[in-house]
Amino acid sequence: MKKAMMATWSESEESSEEENEKEVANMCFMAIDDLDGVNSNFSDEDMHDIFEELYEDFEKFSLKNNSLKKKIQDLEKELEEVKERFSIVEISKKKMRF
Repeated sequence: MKKAMMATWSESEESSEEENEKEVANMCFMAIDDLDGVNSNFSDEDMHDIFEELYEDFEKFSLKNNSLKKKIQDLEKELEEVKERFSIVEISKKKMRF
């Protein structure tokens, strides 16, 4: 819908900047009204339960994220060690050629 509206605006040379701004404002109000309708379907207890569930998910993902960060650090450390060993091997190969 957004693309169609933008195309209409860009093709219409008669529409003013003020009309465009009013149309965008109306679309925003429509979106807010839609959100109000969705939110009114939930009780405070439902919203609390949903929030708790989201928070629990956040905690799980946070722990997983920390675990993955640690793994990345370990792998980066290992990579540096491998690069260092590779460098030593390359130096040794050059010395053997002479």
